[in-house]
Amino acid sequence: MSPWPFIRILLMPVMVVVGYWLGGWCNFIVPAICFIIHPLLNVFLLQKPIIREHHHHQAKNYPAIIFRLTALLYVPVITGLNAWAIYIIATSEFNLIEFIGLALSVGTVNGEIGFTLAHEFIHRNNTIEKTVGYLLLLVNLYMHYGIEHVWGHHVYACTEKDPHTAKIGESLYAFLPRAVKCTFLNAWEIEIKRLKRSKKIIVGFNNYMLLFILLQSLVILSIYLLGGLKSSIFFLLVCFMAALLLHVVNYLQHYGLLRKVSAASGKIEKMTAHHSWKSGKHLQGLNFFQLENHADHHIHPSHRYEDLKTLSDSPQHPTGYSGMIVLAFIPPLWFHIIDKKLLSYK
Repeated sequence: MSPWPFIRILLMPVMVVVGYWLGGWCNFIVPAICFIIHPLLNVFLLQKPIIREHHHHQAKNYPAIIFRLTALLYVPVITGLNAWAIYIIATSEFNLIEFIGLALSVGTVNGEIGFTLAHEFIHRNNTIEKTVGYLLLLVNLYMHYGIEHVWGHHVYACTEKDPHTAKIGESLYAFLPRAVKCTFLNAWEIEIKRLKRSKKIIVGFNNYMLLFILLQSLVILSIYLLGGLKSSIFFLLVCFMAALLLHVVNYLQHYGLLRKVSAASGKIEKMTAHHSWKSGKHLQGLNFFQLENHADHHIHPSHRYEDLKTLSDSPQHPTGYSGMIVLAFIPPLWFHIIDKKLLSYK
């Protein structure tokens, strides 16, 4: 595997800046590419998904440090893009179209690259990578996700206890409020249990949830003091877009897939390829750090993004992630296509 597919994603933040320079509706260029142009190209120029059944030696021709540095490269890019956009909003004149377009474009970058890499880094034991993972979550005002994802989702995925597993017949619009609310509440519950096990006080700096709330509040306050109300509203809209994309992707990844739970012991069936959807036919232009190989990530959460492989036993989406995100927003069409595939797969 080459690092090039991951390096060329730099075009996304570049296109945000290009859209701003062009002005007007061009500020929508990034979401337009991701959710209109790319899905339509997938329909007319479908390619077969690349199946990598061998283990985790795809990167044997490149040192592992190349892939690590490639991922770390995006941390200053994403934080810099957000700082630049907030500064531009505070110091320039924008009409409503440009304001919303720039916010959605930056939010798309934060959601598709920022959250994906934050997810990659929070699974690492390396202090630097884990720290930058939480930094990227801070940029999105969603630090509690790091706790819930690692200690909640990876334990209870595809069970009734997991807010990120959509039930069959559950629309995206029903899923989203449940997922957002329970992600936050579950993170609190997990953190309180950790503190009680460690015999530490609940209200104090040992409580990561309180620390996260403090840090995020300081970020919002700083933006308000430096850039004013307009910049604060802009940043909140960016974070809303990013969190929305995070949860839509979660909706796609485990929709309708459940693990068996023993009624007697409560033991949960082991996570397998059958419990995560794999990406369907798609163009290779948008490769978000092998996000589509989610089944292998659940089976081997310690594996880095370049080591993940596509598992042939997983149920397969009809198209790539960009098309599936659009499809999820149209429940009748989603149920007609995906429920049929799910029942056929089962």
